[in-house]
Amino acid sequence: MSTNWLIILVIVAAVISPIFWLMPSPRQRYQMELRKQAMHAGLKVRIEKLKLNGQEYSAVAYRWMREDKKNVYRFKVARTARLEKEEIGIYGDPFIEGWHWLEEPMPIADAATLAKLEEMLKALPADTMILEGGTATLTLWWHENGSPEDVQKLAELFAQSPV
Repeated sequence: MSTNWLIILVIVAAVISPIFWLMPSPRQRYQMELRKQAMHAGLKVRIEKLKLNGQEYSAVAYRWMREDKKNVYRFKVARTARLEKEEIGIYGDPFIEGWHWLEEPMPIADAATLAKLEEMLKALPADTMILEGGTATLTLWWHENGSPEDVQKLAELFAQSPV
């Protein structure tokens, strides 16, 4: 009789165990909450391929659609504390301490605009990898180790972006 119960228990465990694999981990739940907060704040969140040094990496991109598409700059700047120099293949000069240009601003930005960009970079979450400005968007590539307040602050920074 005890052998039958053991067999039944093993069968029930085998049926139920895949259900637990499908449940999100606490980290995944936290990321879902951050992404939901970002979408409510007007950011688009996607897992995309980030091309660095000829290689592709999966990374999370928080993207702000620019309202004013005139007088914008195209640029890409990387936090060197988050990425190794060999990994990002630094193409440009250092911008400020801890940040290197991957693509310098086009058109060339004036000193006042660069000073505002510097302030913006200092206000970004600590785990930011890259900030990229395009003609239609501003994109933050990061590891999502911030708080919901960081996401709200990010949306506010992007809305007031000088670049």
